[in-house]
Amino acid sequence: MSASPDSSLTGKTVVIADDDEVSRTLLRGVLVKSGMQVLAEASDGTQALAAFEQHSPQVVCLDIEMPGMSGLDVLAKIRATGEKVVILMISAITTEMNVLAAKASSADGVLAKPFGAARVTQEIERALARVSAPPAASST
Repeated sequence: MSASPDSSLTGKTVVIADDDEVSRTLLRGVLVKSGMQVLAEASDGTQALAAFEQHSPQVVCLDIEMPGMSGLDVLAKIRATGEKVVILMISAITTEMNVLAAKASSADGVLAKPFGAARVTQEIERALARVSAPPAASST
């Protein structure tokens, strides 16, 4: 089954970072099937940050627990660049502490492993809609 031509994810670019090769492979399959272009994959936090800096994707999928540099550390470094990018945290260990830490660090969503294809695409679509929405009018 291929992505529908009117999918809001078609043509969007993504970097995947997860120390588990099976998870990366499954996630890549879901994202490619939804029409997204996977620019790079990383198996640790240092590679993830380098891939982000090299490719400037629209979406980054980060495992929370990775060797070298955690996904939360990578998230903080990406946010510090000021670039408008959707960041989804993914983890098999979705404790309340991890979820709260991810949201406090400005993650656009948190996905629990194992994840379903529909859940992944819904989270990315919601996050992209929030990021691309015009800012609320401020009263001055």
